[in-house]
Amino acid sequence: MLTIAIVGGSGVATSVRLTQEVRRCLAERDIAARVRQATVMDLLSPYFSADIVVSTVELPESLGIPVVSGMPLLLGTGSDHVIDSLVDLIRAHGAA
Repeated sequence: MLTIAIVGGSGVATSVRLTQEVRRCLAERDIAARVRQATVMDLLSPYFSADIVVSTVELPESLGIPVVSGMPLLLGTGSDHVIDSLVDLIRAHGAA
């Protein structure tokens, strides 16, 4: 199953809110994925893996993981575009 990592600034309140929102939006579209909270340090660990990241902070491209900005989901502006981008990435992985 595809794993989506949700990364906020400190890995607490922001990522909780984003995790809930991403799970809700994917469920509405009948898309199954493992959605889990993570920190930037988690992403840098060799023991952590994710297929896609939704983040409110800038992440280095050297991670080699597709990143979608989560800020519109928090702000309530352009959230449909973010979810559409996320769904496109999920489909590109052959998981939808």
